[in-house]
Amino acid sequence: MALGSCLELDHPVVESLNADSSSGGYTGSIGRLTVGYSDQSNAPSTLIVKMPAYDADIRQYAIKDGMYRRETRFYQELAMSSHIPVPNCYYAELDNESGNFILILEDLSHLRAGDELAGCSVDEVAHVVRGLARLHAAWWNNEKIESFNWIRSPNSNPVNLQEMYLEAWTKTSETLSRIFPPDTFEISKQLGSQLAATLQTANTGAHTLNHGDAHLGNIFFGTDEFVLLDWQNLTVSSPALDIAYFIQGSLPEESRRVYERELLDIYLATLNNHGVSDYSLERLIEDYRFGLLRSLIPSVLSVANLGMENHESLDLIETVGARMVAIADWDCGELISGS
Repeated sequence: MALGSCLELDHPVVESLNADSSSGGYTGSIGRLTVGYSDQSNAPSTLIVKMPAYDADIRQYAIKDGMYRRETRFYQELAMSSHIPVPNCYYAELDNESGNFILILEDLSHLRAGDELAGCSVDEVAHVVRGLARLHAAWWNNEKIESFNWIRSPNSNPVNLQEMYLEAWTKTSETLSRIFPPDTFEISKQLGSQLAATLQTANTGAHTLNHGDAHLGNIFFGTDEFVLLDWQNLTVSSPALDIAYFIQGSLPEESRRVYERELLDIYLATLNNHGVSDYSLERLIEDYRFGLLRSLIPSVLSVANLGMENHESLDLIETVGARMVAIADWDCGELISGS
């Protein structure tokens, strides 16, 4: 398909195309295209192209996990009805046989990228919490999303997830003992053999669509809004999974402890304002605690599978890992089945 037709704007004729060197996160490679047109056009002059990771092991891990399929299908089917700002997507395609994909997305470089190491302000956290609440309210107990077998569901194969967690934890326990606060490390150890049963308990209430990887590295901030990208870990889950992951990972320990309850009130009020009237503060707190506990799963799996050898990666996981003292603050070990 020609690039001009992919843009679906004013059918521009592309005269020149230059690609910058690719970079990317752990599971994908990202490059910028500079586009020249043969005549005046309102089509964008720069575009972002996202493709599979160059590293063969990481690419196969992402394909096996379904990451590329989830993100491609999100842009094809759900982005326009997500009720949260996402990048404009001009083209999304997945090769079902190989599992490879390509996305042509809006260039967000005019916005400020979130910084996981630096964290952000409480006001910015509140802004994102409101947006996540709008996403969750739009899909609250919606049976339609249950029919999307390409979206991750924690209950789809909890035993398999438990086996993956135990294997990853064994490989990385020495590293994790240096990253996690001591009490959090003990909870992560305790969770392993009870993960499947704990997930089943965690998902007995309301369910909704969660981004699944809501952290500052996946957010761009504008003056009045933010944009959430990287939808590879989209999941149907109990409420508060996203906000637990985001609040814990975005604020220093002291700020989180001071403002956490206020942020939960903001989340609940936004849900209420968008039609969710049967969700109590008590249930939110329980779901939030389960969300904090479940943040151990992507943390442990990422350290084990996605390559953390360079200094930048180590700085990141050490910073975010230290913030996971929230898991101990909220006594989340108590939620583990059999405790």
